[in-house]
Amino acid sequence: MAPLSSPGIGSGLDVNSIVTQLMTLERRPLTLLATQQSAFRTKLSAIGQLQSVLSSFQTAANGLTSATTAPAYRTTTGDISVLSATASNAAVAGSYAIGVTQLAQSQKIVASGIASTSAIIGSGTTTTLSIDFGTISDGTLSGGTYSGAGFTTNVAKTPISVTIDSSNNTLAGIRDAINARKGGVNASIVNDGSGTPYRLVLTSTDSGGANSLRIGVTGDATLQSLLGYDPAGTQSLSQLQVAQNALLTVDGIAITSASNTLTDAVQGVTLNLLKANTPSTAQLGIQRDTASLATAINALVTAYNNVNTVITSATGKDATLQADSTALTIQRQLRSALSAVLSTSGLYKSLADISVTLQKDGTLAADTAKLQARLNNNFADVSAVLTSFGASLTTLANNILDTSSGQLANASAGINASIKDNNHQQDTLNQRLTMIESTYRAQFSALDAMMVSMNHTSSFLQQQFYKTPSASGG
Repeated sequence: MAPLSSPGIGSGLDVNSIVTQLMTLERRPLTLLATQQSAFRTKLSAIGQLQSVLSSFQTAANGLTSATTAPAYRTTTGDISVLSATASNAAVAGSYAIGVTQLAQSQKIVASGIASTSAIIGSGTTTTLSIDFGTISDGTLSGGTYSGAGFTTNVAKTPISVTIDSSNNTLAGIRDAINARKGGVNASIVNDGSGTPYRLVLTSTDSGGANSLRIGVTGDATLQSLLGYDPAGTQSLSQLQVAQNALLTVDGIAITSASNTLTDAVQGVTLNLLKANTPSTAQLGIQRDTASLATAINALVTAYNNVNTVITSATGKDATLQADSTALTIQRQLRSALSAVLSTSGLYKSLADISVTLQKDGTLAADTAKLQARLNNNFADVSAVLTSFGASLTTLANNILDTSSGQLANASAGINASIKDNNHQQDTLNQRLTMIESTYRAQFSALDAMMVSMNHTSSFLQQQFYKTPSASGG
């Protein structure tokens, strides 16, 4: 009689339970490997968290350097519609009353209208436009034309020469030829909507009364009648906008400027004039800017303390990175860099000198009142020592975070290698466990079949025994 097909049925042997229990024992090394891999991944996550806070510290160190190179002064303007201002390190704290009588502007002149921008003008004879710059004096201006005026050449500006011939003797061609010279004149074409709408507009690129235009034309007579312009003589073009200087006062002192941007009216300050405001004045205030440095220092303190908290927490007893050499080395490096004493010639040689100190618990703290006093009284010396510390701390952070050779990169690489090796061990062990389980099942299934067969044999023998006369009592 064939054995039953389900293991254990007929023999009483629970093959599935036996194999399951045996495999539980066999899988213990696999469980240990899984636990080990989980620990590796937790450690890798902790390294990632440390990398994140160190990146913030790197940013703060860079910010410290940036703050020391920023202007040491800030400006305030009583009327921002009149002027704006920026101050350099050469500025002096103070207050000034600024009155703007007029803004500087460039001269604009316009030619007569042409029916088409592409229509041929003149005969194509080679013609030279000679454009120079200067000051228009005396005379009167009516309807865009001067009478009785003089023109004094601005010897500081180089005249330009533009050639017009049969290749470019259209309004568009003249415009492009002038602009190609890039010599201090911009040419454009406007459409006034009339029967001959297209008009050439020439603008001096530099503002100021000494940058008015004068145009001499040699060659084609038609071009001469269109483009010739001498404020002291024949004027084929008319003036749309007069060239003029900016006129202003600083605390009542009259100042003239060819530009609306003045860099020398107030020491170390750049003024940008926006509109006239006289007879009123706008107050310009210049103050030492200590806030930028104070903010940068506080950002560094916060960033370091975040790094310190992460390392201290991760390397403590039973923590993820308990006694981890990489994290502890980084912590020591940062503390050493922050407590360094520099061999500089300035008044301050350490962060402690400006009241930024490491505390007993390993945190960094700034004494706000003392730090502010040093910023107020010895700004340049504070800035100098922070420049040095900003550079050294940035270099240290860069080295730690270097993606190819940094400490965190090396630590991560080592952990990833361990995870890869662990995965390989688990794969190998899983293959072995599959073979072991198959062997167990084959062995116990054979035992089960043998026991079923023996049970049947036993039953048959018992039946035969009871059938014999002696066994039945006959």
